[in-house]
Amino acid sequence: MTISCTGYDTRDTGPLRPAPRVSFDSHVRFSRRAFTLLESALATIIIGVGVLAVMGLFEACTRQNRAGAAATTAMLLAGHVQEMMEGLPFCDPHDIDDFDNQTFNPPIDSTRTSVPALSQYSQVVTIMPVYPNQPSSNADESKPEIPKTAYTGAVRVRVKVLYRLRPADPPQEVYRAQWIRLDK
Repeated sequence: MTISCTGYDTRDTGPLRPAPRVSFDSHVRFSRRAFTLLESALATIIIGVGVLAVMGLFEACTRQNRAGAAATTAMLLAGHVQEMMEGLPFCDPHDIDDFDNQTFNPPIDSTRTSVPALSQYSQVVTIMPVYPNQPSSNADESKPEIPKTAYTGAVRVRVKVLYRLRPADPPQEVYRAQWIRLDK
């Protein structure tokens, strides 16, 4: 296509048609659209709800982590009592019955050493005689079938581990363990 200065097509192709116009505007216009107040408020609400949900998740995870740590420590403290009683005789000046109805706060480890760093925990130990061939006997501590003074050759040792987050809080049971110990 040949375009002349007059703006008409000079080729001999038939009737004259106007040449295409090329415009070089010095001002380029962009169509800009801003967020409306409603859209901004809606976005803020959506983000706020998301942040609140995440904060609730963090709080729940922290609480569960604290409960898991308390349960793990309580299992360790109950295990210390079991290890400590492992070699104790049934009839001696220092025997297994000495631990009946004892509460240790701060708790003790397997060498009977107090652990002051864990003073928010308490170990409560009870000893009940049982029949060696019936380990489920004498299960109710409030109404024992066998008197505590009776020798049967076996005892049930129960350890409750109590925990209090702050000194003013009432202690809460976080773990309970029991086992049967037979006389050798």
